[in-house]
Amino acid sequence: MNRITFRKPALQAIVASALLAAATASQAAAVDVASVVTDIAAQAAPIGLIGAAVLLIYVGVKAFQWVRKALS
Repeated sequence: MNRITFRKPALQAIVASALLAAATASQAAAVDVASVVTDIAAQAAPIGLIGAAVLLIYVGVKAFQWVRKALS
């Protein structure tokens, strides 16, 4: 395994300052997610209605099968 060893403190300072400059320049601005959160919250009611309808159909089919099985 190759290791880089710096023998001069001045070279260490230059490398450290270059790494610090690269690290601070690579940060991105914050992403605004407010519109996405609003859109998701607006879709909660329709998704809930679809889920309730699917559940109602499932329960209806199971009840029909139960009644049919009881009568035969």
